[in-house]
Amino acid sequence: MRSATLEVTRRCDHSCGFCASPDDGRADPPFTLLTRLIDDAATAGATEVRISGGDPLRRADLEQLVRRCAERGFTTIEVYTPGVRLPPRVDALIAAGVTRVAVPVATMTPTTHRELISQRTHPKHVLAGIAAALQRGLEVAIDLPLSPGLPSAAARIGGLHAAMPALKRFVLVPSPGCLEGPCLKGQGQALAEELDEAARLAEKLRIEVELSERIPLPPCAVELSGRARRLLSRVLREQEGAPNEAHPACATCALATRCTASATSLSRALGGRAPLAIADATPFLRPGKSAGSRLRVLGARDVEKFFHVDYEYGAEVDRPTSRIGIIYRCNQVCRFCELADMDTDLPAERVRGALDEAFARGSRRVILTGGEPTLSPDLLDHVRYARSLGFEEIELQTNAVLLERGDRARALREAGLTSAQISLHGPDPAISDRLTAAPGTHDKTLRGVDALLAAGVRCLLNHLVFVDNAPLLVDFVELVAARWASHRELITVQFHSVRNEFPSVEEGRAHVARYRDYAPTRLRAIDRARALGVRTHDLQDPTGIPSLCVLGADESYLGPIRAQVERPRLHAWETEWMTRVPACSDCSLSRACMGVPRHYLALHGADEFRAL
Repeated sequence: MRSATLEVTRRCDHSCGFCASPDDGRADPPFTLLTRLIDDAATAGATEVRISGGDPLRRADLEQLVRRCAERGFTTIEVYTPGVRLPPRVDALIAAGVTRVAVPVATMTPTTHRELISQRTHPKHVLAGIAAALQRGLEVAIDLPLSPGLPSAAARIGGLHAAMPALKRFVLVPSPGCLEGPCLKGQGQALAEELDEAARLAEKLRIEVELSERIPLPPCAVELSGRARRLLSRVLREQEGAPNEAHPACATCALATRCTASATSLSRALGGRAPLAIADATPFLRPGKSAGSRLRVLGARDVEKFFHVDYEYGAEVDRPTSRIGIIYRCNQVCRFCELADMDTDLPAERVRGALDEAFARGSRRVILTGGEPTLSPDLLDHVRYARSLGFEEIELQTNAVLLERGDRARALREAGLTSAQISLHGPDPAISDRLTAAPGTHDKTLRGVDALLAAGVRCLLNHLVFVDNAPLLVDFVELVAARWASHRELITVQFHSVRNEFPSVEEGRAHVARYRDYAPTRLRAIDRARALGVRTHDLQDPTGIPSLCVLGADESYLGPIRAQVERPRLHAWETEWMTRVPACSDCSLSRACMGVPRHYLALHGADEFRAL
């Protein structure tokens, strides 16, 4: 159980014609009952709670209920409210622990508002509540009811965003009457057009739009186009599972192992119509024009997981380091990267605040990353600010595509940049451009590295190993030695395995190479690099070291791995990637190895691992 909903009142200032919730005559649930429900949800493992109604702000003790949720460890506390009572209570709600408010907006037209919502309030009262929350920095999600007779979702999104550009999240929600199917039944094409229009506008405005989890909308019930298919992500699981058997048509559906729709939701959504035939899962798992597009896209709320990470390597390994994301957009759409399809910017003041915090904790090395940080118009300012604070090493994680232009690399060096980690996946342009889904960028990356080296910036060439490029590791070393012979003192090569972020086991196996298949080639590449005077990071691998027992435990290849045993590089969320296999229990080097990536085992199993 991750989330819980707490209905605290049925009283409301609105009496929406499409909403069955308001009932001013019903007594509120007692405070003691609600606190018990909060405690029960926390004990069951819920970390998110939605306090709803009616309008929860009709309760004088709402702040006490919020505080109870905060005390019980809920990290997300959302209050669902029509918004008209928000302005005088926003500060108290924030102080109590509210992290987000959700405000339904059915219409902004006064006449329609009087007819459908209330004759006692006006759209300006709703907008004033939203504005009050935004002005105090509270996250606001706009719920857009879908119901016949209401303005289109796109029209409301466009109007609200124009009035308040700080609004970034819109949730398409069925009215309670639609939960039994009427707004879906028999109106599949009309609904598809509305969802398509909303999705296209959201992409244009670079905001988040999603379907509420309360919409029972299976992929076979409505024919969406392009990236609008992402709206179906709530009913499509991330990994394959047991085939769905909710409908006879599931037996031949390409999404059967992903779809979680129940027989009831299918029946309601179809309304007697035959389900759409889905013969190919790819347009749903990778919606959009690019091969790198994916069903689920990390957004502004997910950025917090990656935005600011502090590493404590230990003095024997490296100096204290912090990594800060400055933008989460990219000019490549790598098939293997979960950040590739994001579209989230970070305010410059937020980045500067993170730099302040990182320096205050003792970090003297900072990594500026993304997304693709060279897309940020504030990059130079961030580098200058980091240097002004006293950071001794300032590193840029980049694909270097934009650094071939003009004097950008030299300007960064003069601003304080000391090093760059560049994603460069082999010597073959065709293979690299296919992996990054960005034709022509391999050559631009090479020229970007040229510019960085000419400016005197140290470069770590980060080469991910795939099935396609694994045979070319030695060729890559030859390219590096030949192209940048005059700058060898500034170059280091790093080979490492890729995380499996592909949407299916089949696609994962087609791209993620088996360790044992490329281990000999990798060792030959390291040997060749040493012979040519090109530095390498040996067998270190920040995304999951190909286990030492597969690549060989020769001390000459281990680099500083042993020194990291007591102070692992892994951040808290990265430890979830790693696990142990039976061979680890008897291995003499188990403490010198971080283990085996879970994503790798899901593809290739554990039969290649041996105790040393």
